[in-house]
Amino acid sequence: MPNRETQRVLICDDSITNVMILSNLLEAELNVTARAVTDPRKVIIELQQQEFDLLLLDIEMPHLNGFQVIDQVRKIYCVDELPVIILTGNMNSYTCNKALDSGANDFVHKPFDLCEVKLRSRNLLKVKQSYKLQKHLNEALEKQVESRTRDLGDATESLIHRLALAGEIRDNETGQHLVRVGKYARLLGKKLGLPAELYYMIEKAAPMHDIGKIGIPDSILLKKGVLDDEERKVMEGHTKLGAKLLGDHPSLLVQMAASIALSHHEKWDGSGYPNQLSGESIPIEGRIIAIADVFDALTTQRPYKKAWSIDDTVNFMRDKAGYFFDPQLIELFVQNIEQFLKIRKAYAD
Repeated sequence: MPNRETQRVLICDDSITNVMILSNLLEAELNVTARAVTDPRKVIIELQQQEFDLLLLDIEMPHLNGFQVIDQVRKIYCVDELPVIILTGNMNSYTCNKALDSGANDFVHKPFDLCEVKLRSRNLLKVKQSYKLQKHLNEALEKQVESRTRDLGDATESLIHRLALAGEIRDNETGQHLVRVGKYARLLGKKLGLPAELYYMIEKAAPMHDIGKIGIPDSILLKKGVLDDEERKVMEGHTKLGAKLLGDHPSLLVQMAASIALSHHEKWDGSGYPNQLSGESIPIEGRIIAIADVFDALTTQRPYKKAWSIDDTVNFMRDKAGYFFDPQLIELFVQNIEQFLKIRKAYAD
């Protein structure tokens, strides 16, 4: 909670007598520090140099009238951030309405009733004090919420990585495969021109693309030979199972992971699974992960297969553009193959 510092009042009136009366009154009765100017052009300068809690402002002055000064002030400060009391000898409805429309908080009639000045000033100083307190509490709450959100985000990312790693271990894959697929996906998303927050989220969600394999029987998941039709149908079910495992979660990151799990085996020509989506009806995250996952799978050696050469892999994927893969993404993939290879080397098994 902020300390109760001595509040500061700025007084602007072209009469030296008036500013002296007001300064002495407020400092003596309200225990504030008063600063007085007789030139309205100096008001903004004073406000820029230090913080004030209240402005007492005359209407009729040379160079700038009070309405013009209020217009300048309200471009910088809201009505609670810097309350303004208008000093006027002409308290008619036109003056009052114009002052209120301009952003004044209150009025004091000339010649001054010192009790009235003290009362109205004290009330608005309380308004400013409440504003500062509320602002401090809001900032503290925002920091607390940001901290909690960050902690939850970190926990969600950690959980996603651990679950994904569990799925990869069952599939005889490695943790580096998860990392590479995420890095490839981020690179493609960036080259496509996606917003940074989106391609970073795709990277973080990418490791969950095959989480549904947790529910596939070992007899199918680890089978060395070709799957028969029934086994292939069960294997293809890992997409829906993954989406089901991740679905209905409030985290945008987990929602992204669910979308990837469901859509990364769809094909551009509609021949993929599970929903035979085609073209741009396939979510962009699914199209990106499809390329990242296939590239890494083909170029990585496993106990049951040899790694393809880079040339063979690139040629295969180029040939499948417009059939399996988004042709625009394949074009970006080929154009940036050297960056893909740098990632592959940096995160090798």
